[in-house]
Amino acid sequence: MEKEIREIQLKCLEILNVVDTICRENHIQYSLCGGSVVGAHLYKGCLPWDDDIDLMMTRRNYNRFIKIISKSLPKGYSVHNYQLTNDFESTFTKIMDDSTTVVQQDGTISGVFLDITVYDKIPKDYHFKWDEFLWKISQVVMIGKLSDKSIKTKIRNFVLSTVLKDKRKYLRFFQKQVEKMGDKANEYSYAELFGAFCNTKPYSPEIFENYTEIEFEGKNYMVVRDYVQYLQTRYERTDFREPKEKQVAPHYQYVDLKLPYKQYIK
Repeated sequence: MEKEIREIQLKCLEILNVVDTICRENHIQYSLCGGSVVGAHLYKGCLPWDDDIDLMMTRRNYNRFIKIISKSLPKGYSVHNYQLTNDFESTFTKIMDDSTTVVQQDGTISGVFLDITVYDKIPKDYHFKWDEFLWKISQVVMIGKLSDKSIKTKIRNFVLSTVLKDKRKYLRFFQKQVEKMGDKANEYSYAELFGAFCNTKPYSPEIFENYTEIEFEGKNYMVVRDYVQYLQTRYERTDFREPKEKQVAPHYQYVDLKLPYKQYIK
């Protein structure tokens, strides 16, 4: 299993190098994210049990990235998100190695991927939490219909079949509203409304507006300058080491790094 995890990590690193090159050539700032920052901080590389790599960007950088990524990716790689494709499974972006196959625990089939999440500006002085309301609706949209027979569920499913039938249309509306709020704000924090673990936890602006580089797997990659403060805010603790029982790779039930996932699906 350790050998398999390392092989997945090396494939993820190949994707990271592609994204890093594109971002540097186009003056786009990104940062390692989540467990990848922990790995860089503690091990100067991937966490030994981690089977993916995560990046994050501010909305300004992210929008510039989305505009160019489809034309910039080398052959054999693809981008998946609600702005560009119909086959999205989340509110954030995946850059995928199409020559590989991974099956996640929930049965989702794809190639090995790198996740990129976006952090938006959220005004501090809002009396009505419009962003939180839209975020909650987004969770309903992404989770989809439920199967129980309660009145509440019937109403939910009806709304999903009518008003919120087009996921992409709603998410674009949500994005537009969040961007409008952020552009008008003089005082604001950042939040991961469109992330892997969508939430409204506030991050200090200084975290996302200053960058440096950090060693990761023998090469320097971009990271927010105050990455320790970022980790403390995200994980709400100062010790980022995980106990032994949590040092497991949770994502995949099947892996084939030589088989294109579209062939596997067929």
